[in-house]
Amino acid sequence: MNSLRSRLTAAVMVPLLALAVTFGGITCWMIHRSSVLTSDRILVGSVRVLSRAIDADGAVRDELLPLAVHLLQRRSAPVTHYSIWAGTRLLAGERGLVAPPQYDARSGALRRRVPAASFPRTYRNTPLVAGYVDARDADGVIQPAYLRDGWLKGKPVRVATEIRTLHRGGAPVVIQVADYMDDRAAYQQAYFLRVAGAAVLIAMTAVLLFYWAITWGLRPFASLTGQIENAQREPPPHFRLALEDRAPREALLLAGSFNGLMARTERALDTLRQFTANASHQMRTPLAIVRVHLDVLERYGAQSPRGAAALDDIANAVTSLERLLLQLIALARTEEQGIGADETFDLADVAAELVAGRVVGLGAMDIGFEHEGGPVHARGHAVLAAEMIGNLFDNAVRYNRPEGMVTVRVLRREGVSRIEVEDDGPGIAPEDRERVFERFYRGRGESGPPGSGLGLSIVRALAERMGARVKLAEGRDGRGVLASIDFMPTDFGPADAQVEDLPVMTAC
Repeated sequence: MNSLRSRLTAAVMVPLLALAVTFGGITCWMIHRSSVLTSDRILVGSVRVLSRAIDADGAVRDELLPLAVHLLQRRSAPVTHYSIWAGTRLLAGERGLVAPPQYDARSGALRRRVPAASFPRTYRNTPLVAGYVDARDADGVIQPAYLRDGWLKGKPVRVATEIRTLHRGGAPVVIQVADYMDDRAAYQQAYFLRVAGAAVLIAMTAVLLFYWAITWGLRPFASLTGQIENAQREPPPHFRLALEDRAPREALLLAGSFNGLMARTERALDTLRQFTANASHQMRTPLAIVRVHLDVLERYGAQSPRGAAALDDIANAVTSLERLLLQLIALARTEEQGIGADETFDLADVAAELVAGRVVGLGAMDIGFEHEGGPVHARGHAVLAAEMIGNLFDNAVRYNRPEGMVTVRVLRREGVSRIEVEDDGPGIAPEDRERVFERFYRGRGESGPPGSGLGLSIVRALAERMGARVKLAEGRDGRGVLASIDFMPTDFGPADAQVEDLPVMTAC
């Protein structure tokens, strides 16, 4: 069953058919039970009618007995099988329907009594005497009517038997009425077939109705499938699924999720195209420098003043290209790997080690490190945090004055672990403070220091992956840039999660 429509129909119909089979079985059992009780009641009632008829006076009895037998005939059993025995003498009926074992045919005496036939109580529950409403009719009954199984003409029968003493002679007589069991079975089978036929008809109708209903219910999803197939044949520039407002909520949710996925995919593709274009543009410049200066080397040689200058420019271009490639690789890793805040590290140790490793070779630049003391625990990856702090530190140094100041601070404020990198350089214009996080965007002109334009993009990408937040603001006295990163602390909770609402801390 590859079709969803068939699956849903089967999922609905299998329990329904199971219920139908159960209900049919219960119905057949009730028919069987009702048929048995009804037939047994008819037998007991028939034997009592014959018993009253045979107990009548002579002239009346001869007329009443045939009339009683005629009244006992019914459509399901047109032939009434009965017998009336007085000792070994058959008074009426079929000789093959012999007297029961507890009746002594030679003496006419009753050897033992048998419990009378009983049936479930009716609504009125009329009191009976030996099975009769009128106690006078029960006068002379020595064995109330009861039921037993027997044989007649080689076939199983159900027999109702009553023994009474006749008023005129005082001799006990046995009155019996029998019903063939195969007649009962045929009667029940006819009803069973009717129940089975009705069940099959209902099941077939239900299958058709459910199939139609499911087809109607899945129509919005069929519409979505059709739209996707059309888009595969003729791809539009911007594909979106469309449904009516009255469509089912599940279909609207699916369409909304699909459209959101398509929007994210389109943004990712646009970003990839822009990234590829910018990366190729950024790499073209150092490669062009290398190519031009290789021509200079071929023309003037490496020992000439122009060749020596060309070698220096080639080295600088290669260094720039190497840094660009490293930044591109770092940025790609942040987007491909699932980086989460699943570790704990000391932000103060990471920052102090990084500053100590990079302070050498910065000449007259004033490098400061401020820390209140004690560990400042944060959640995330220490190596990636060092990469973020290192990028901010390199930017503060690269775009600062030759004798400028760079200060790194480690703080713990309002439940947030924070790192600040402040410089007193030219700063960044307020309108550029968000744009500098874009890839390859540089807010300075061609006269500024060389750079790839990817450092801050990497910082923001890593921060988002670790649940941190990076901001840029003015430095002290409106000079330079104050870059800050808020990390999640180790005791992270709902109150600490709203780090974006915290104010950016400025230099003290």
